[in-house]
Amino acid sequence: MNLRTFNIKEFFYFSVPAMVVDLGIHIGVFEWLLKVFQFTDPMDYILMRPRSLYFLIVGFIIAMVIVPVRIYERGFTWKTIVMRTFFQCLITIGVLAASINVLFHSFAGHFLMYEGMLAGVLISVWHLLFRAVIVAARKQGRNKIHVVIVGDNEDAGRMANMLRDDREYADYKLVATFGEDLDAIKEYLENNKVHQVYCSLNPALKSEIVNSIILSCENLFIDFFYVPNMEGYLHRSKTFSELGPFTVIKLRDEPLANPLNAAIKRLFDIIVSLLFLVTLYPIIWCFVAIGTTISSPGPILFKQKRTGYKGRPFTMYKFRSMKVNADADKLQATADDPRKTKFGDFLRRTSIDELPQFINVLLGDMSLIGPRPHMELHTEIYTKLVDEYLVRHMVKPGLTGWAQVNGCRGETKTTEAMADRVRYDIWYIEHWSLALDVRIIFMTIAQILGGDKQAY
Repeated sequence: MNLRTFNIKEFFYFSVPAMVVDLGIHIGVFEWLLKVFQFTDPMDYILMRPRSLYFLIVGFIIAMVIVPVRIYERGFTWKTIVMRTFFQCLITIGVLAASINVLFHSFAGHFLMYEGMLAGVLISVWHLLFRAVIVAARKQGRNKIHVVIVGDNEDAGRMANMLRDDREYADYKLVATFGEDLDAIKEYLENNKVHQVYCSLNPALKSEIVNSIILSCENLFIDFFYVPNMEGYLHRSKTFSELGPFTVIKLRDEPLANPLNAAIKRLFDIIVSLLFLVTLYPIIWCFVAIGTTISSPGPILFKQKRTGYKGRPFTMYKFRSMKVNADADKLQATADDPRKTKFGDFLRRTSIDELPQFINVLLGDMSLIGPRPHMELHTEIYTKLVDEYLVRHMVKPGLTGWAQVNGCRGETKTTEAMADRVRYDIWYIEHWSLALDVRIIFMTIAQILGGDKQAY
């Protein structure tokens, strides 16, 4: 049985029963609300006559086509399931409302709103319960994709370990691994249940073995996947594309390379920074101006050259938290740094000193979320010491970032500490989403309110 057949069986075992119950919930809620509302207006009664159920069913079918029920999908979280249910109900009620409006020139707004909300909640609960049953069955070894790995190189070993140990791939069952023993491979495929074969043998060097495995898989309706041997390359996400008749591999996938994603992120930056700068910032600036002036002579704002997008320098703004000194562009602040003023120490511990960077965000030098910008001197030093250090400059630097909310904030005392920060920054670049940005904002707020020991 190949994976396509496997997925078709899953669709009939899981999706079809779920859709039948979903439609039953919609109809049940519809009929119940019809009794609850007890329409007195003749027109409203006509609109809610049984024929409206036809429009409801049509809307439901359209919703299933646009957003299919896939509660059996690997990798789906409860949030994904709830969001998909929300859109399914929105489409269903939208079609129903449009049909009533076009045919009867009326709109039973409250009725439809309650129908959509109540049905959405009930269907979400039902989907989550059904999903829990499916996950429980898979933990018992049922409904798993059976996988065979062929090859004894690094990538084959890493894939085998991932399928054995990673919870994210718990829906897969690694049933066997092989080296280059063709007879053993073919015998196993013929006598055992296998859905997928992942082969990392080099087809240029082992063409006879690889072609024979492919033929066996096709004859047995098993899906064959070739795993390019990337041994010796740094491990990261890879994407395949085509250049004419050639298949090429891109070593890193960057969501923000998509102009639409970049525009969404920029719009989010502008809206949030502008709202902050015209509301809270003037009040905070007055408070900081008084405290800074009293604590030590010098300017309110501290300006420093930092390394920005694609390595371009820019002037970053902060509230001054130290006495004016000659080492400001060379040395990072330490926990008991004698250069800090008492008021400046308070600004640092509360992260208030970073707030002028909303100006940098509005100007486009920075983003709300991204790798923290470093001093130019540190960029020059760590470029030579940390692999892929400059990759973090492929996006705009941020007020806060994935590295900061994961403990990599403040002073970097060792090269390994900087390497950890770089790893988190690169992960962010490869996994960006607007939802991730919002999550980091809330994590940052929680970190500040909880008292970050690394904020000094």
